[in-house]
Amino acid sequence: MLGFKETLSDLQNDTVKVMQCLSRLLMSNSESKVVVEKKIDDYLCELENLCVKSRGVLDGFRMSGEVSEDYIPDKNLAEVTGSIEVTHDGWLHITLNTLLPSCKYKTSNYIGDTISRLIKYYGQDLPYFEDAFLAIVEYCNNENHNALDNDNKGWKMIPNSLKGSVISDDSQFVLSIGLFAKMSDDIRCEIYVMPPEEGSVFMDLLAQNML
Repeated sequence: MLGFKETLSDLQNDTVKVMQCLSRLLMSNSESKVVVEKKIDDYLCELENLCVKSRGVLDGFRMSGEVSEDYIPDKNLAEVTGSIEVTHDGWLHITLNTLLPSCKYKTSNYIGDTISRLIKYYGQDLPYFEDAFLAIVEYCNNENHNALDNDNKGWKMIPNSLKGSVISDDSQFVLSIGLFAKMSDDIRCEIYVMPPEEGSVFMDLLAQNML
């Protein structure tokens, strides 16, 4: 394992890469929407990967029992990223205070890492499903969204972050997946995991705006 100073130096090098992407975006005079979108995705991906890497490597240098009041993992994660609960029906319900990222050109594992940390710091027993239905619902509108086309939405890191702790596997014979969107000015992403036979119940509740 690298020492503290070496780790900071490594993160500094990655930060330079982030700044380079931002500089290329700033200096670009291209009027091509495709070019601009790709440069935006390059910058966001590098930035989010740096955040994920920093989360992991710097946590290893924290002194046990001496975490400051400004950094209480379960409290701050709930405020910054969302929340996690088990419903009265035994479903896992995760709320993210953001939308799925666009993955048209490139995407990071920021969402997956966030979900993994919400699960880690939940502090209570989680349901475990040998077979499951995963429902992902984005609440947004025509102006506030990251991607309109479903094939451009970065959802694939979600089942990866659930595998082993909530679901046994993410193969097509074990996990069924539904991707939905509801018109709303309250931007967020709601994730549900439940037994596959209860998927029809979920669909009825979603259609009636009763979730």
